[in-house]
Amino acid sequence: MFSKIYSQSKLLFFPFKGNDYRPRFLQTKLLWYAVLVLLVARIATINFFTPFPKNIFFADITKSDLINQLNQKRTATGLNTLTESSALDQAALLKAQDMVSNNYFAHQSPTGLTPWFWFKQVGYAYTYAGENLAIGFADSSEVFNAWLNSPEHRANLLNPHYKDVGTAIVSGFGSNNTMVVVQLFASPKVVVVPIVNATPVIPVQHQSNTSSQPVSSPAQIAQINNSPNESVQKVLGNTTQPNEISNPTPATKNNSYNSFINFIVYDYDAILVYVSYALLLLVGVVLLIDILANFHIQRPGLIIKSLVVMAILSSVIFLNKDVVGHITPYTITL
Repeated sequence: MFSKIYSQSKLLFFPFKGNDYRPRFLQTKLLWYAVLVLLVARIATINFFTPFPKNIFFADITKSDLINQLNQKRTATGLNTLTESSALDQAALLKAQDMVSNNYFAHQSPTGLTPWFWFKQVGYAYTYAGENLAIGFADSSEVFNAWLNSPEHRANLLNPHYKDVGTAIVSGFGSNNTMVVVQLFASPKVVVVPIVNATPVIPVQHQSNTSSQPVSSPAQIAQINNSPNESVQKVLGNTTQPNEISNPTPATKNNSYNSFINFIVYDYDAILVYVSYALLLLVGVVLLIDILANFHIQRPGLIIKSLVVMAILSSVIFLNKDVVGHITPYTITL
């Protein structure tokens, strides 16, 4: 039995006269099939987990879609609908244009401008305000669902204190002309106008030895009730990257079977990499043996084919979302 295993292994991995100095492992079509399957599987997993737009050529993000989905969700949860504000639309547009012009994607600009700066620019005074950002999406539903699935963004979408909403969609961000979405939420500051025309009638009471007390006018009362130090709430969505799949914790951590199944189901991308590493190492070792064992007898065609296989396996290993990100931008929300 052992002699049979040895002879087969020698045919597969070691060059000698019996296999015409061509290790069969490097010649078999099965090796090529395995490499191609690994490459296709790796590309498939990257395409699945990298949030490409559904349709790059027919991007369809509109303010009306985003606001309709927002108000439908708020109505379903028993909240008031938000009214589109032209002032907030303008503030969102200014913020989006500033990000595109200065090539940044953040709530605060590199020069220190906060979202509240744009509220001030359009003259919108608020008591509650918030901002959600998104980049790289091509569909309104993708943007809204990404925000809805993030706790910080969801808090803005479903904040019961908000009354108004403003949205801007601007393309041209970065070298890929990516689309940027800005959505602002707010409640306008209520200003109580003092009543100055009404003069209170104060009855005169004649009481001896009683000092008169000053009486506040309605204008003074209104001023007291509208203190300039009233609280203002501002809410920003924290940084999130949608479509990231986290590995769930097995129900029983000590159960090795469950751990193994969890690894197979959720870490198959890592499995592809490990298999590619092992196959790359095996091909490299066999090729090195083939070259060194009989240095005077070389098979250029076999060497070239082996190097091509190793190049494909290397691409399987190093191909990842970071590499793909240089071609197509990630979809990100802030």
